[in-house]
Amino acid sequence: MRAEDVKLCAEYGTDILGFVAEYPHPVPWNLTRAEAKPLIEAVPKDKKTCIVTGGDYEKIVSLALFLKPDYIQLHDGESLETTKRLKETLSPSGILLIKTLFPNTENLIETAQEFDKLGVSALLFDPRTPENAKKGGSADVNAFLQLKAAVSCPVILAGGITPENVLGLIAPADPEIIDLMTGVEESYGVKSADKLAALFNALPFRAE
Repeated sequence: MRAEDVKLCAEYGTDILGFVAEYPHPVPWNLTRAEAKPLIEAVPKDKKTCIVTGGDYEKIVSLALFLKPDYIQLHDGESLETTKRLKETLSPSGILLIKTLFPNTENLIETAQEFDKLGVSALLFDPRTPENAKKGGSADVNAFLQLKAAVSCPVILAGGITPENVLGLIAPADPEIIDLMTGVEESYGVKSADKLAALFNALPFRAE
C-alpha cells in the first residue's frame, strides 16, 4: 500500500508483489485503481505484479487493462464460466490468472481440477475467505497437499505465514510459492523490515 514497502519487499527478494485493488468487500488493504497504479509502476522490472480483486467480469477486465499487472488473483468465488471468459479476454494482453479456493469451496478437489484444466496459472488455497478477509486464518497443510496432488498447476500456500512458522509449514507442504501478508506486517498495510528479514533468513534458500 506504500511506495516504501514496494521497495522493501523487492529488496528482500519477493518475486511477485501483490496489491489489493477494488476488492468487493471491506478490507484494510483495499486500494482504488488510481492508488494502485503508481505503486505497480514502481515495481522493479525484474519482479512480477499481481492484483488481488474480485467481482463481476466487466469490473475485473476494466481494472486489469487499466493496471496491466502480470497476474490477476481472483478472490471472490468467481465461477468457472467467469474465469474462462476472463482468461479468453486477458490472455492476449499477457495477463495471467490465479484462482483462489477456500475451505468452504464446494467439491474442493473436483473444482480445483476444473480450474486447472481451464488453464489458470496457479491456484491459491486460502483460509482467508471473503467473509472473514480481515480475520484471516491458518494455513491447512493437509488440505493443501490434497489439492497439490490433484492438479498440475502450482498451488500457492497461504494463511498466517510468519517468520516463526514458515519452516514448519513449508517443510511438509513443499510449495512452489507462498503468499505473505499479515505475517510480515507491523499493522494493516504497513510492512515490517524486521519481519521480512527474519522470514527470508528463515528460508532454506534466499532469492537472488
